[in-house]
Amino acid sequence: MEVALDYKECVKQLLCQYEYFKDEDSEVELIFDDERMRYMALWVGWHKYKRVHQCMVHIDIVGDRIFIQCNDTEDSLVAELVEKGIPQENISLGFIHPQNQENFKQESIGVLRML
Repeated sequence: MEVALDYKECVKQLLCQYEYFKDEDSEVELIFDDERMRYMALWVGWHKYKRVHQCMVHIDIVGDRIFIQCNDTEDSLVAELVEKGIPQENISLGFIHPQNQENFKQESIGVLRML
């Protein structure tokens, strides 16, 4: 259970760096669900006359694994989590089909989105 607590803290620290991304009409909201171990950063606001409500980062913790469900940033979340001490083999990219994950070098992934 201690692993999950460490993972939660690492994920929260990672997402907190996006909290200050904002412009005059939109901001980033952080959503932390410690009970279900789901964590998100969302863009919320307006862009000109269009409503913005978009997932920037979505990460789930299941057992001793971290699943990056969405990464709509230019950052390599895998590399940042590994720097925080999480073993790379415990990190999965949930937005890439399991059959295709072996074709990707996780440490080089920046911007990829679930279609």
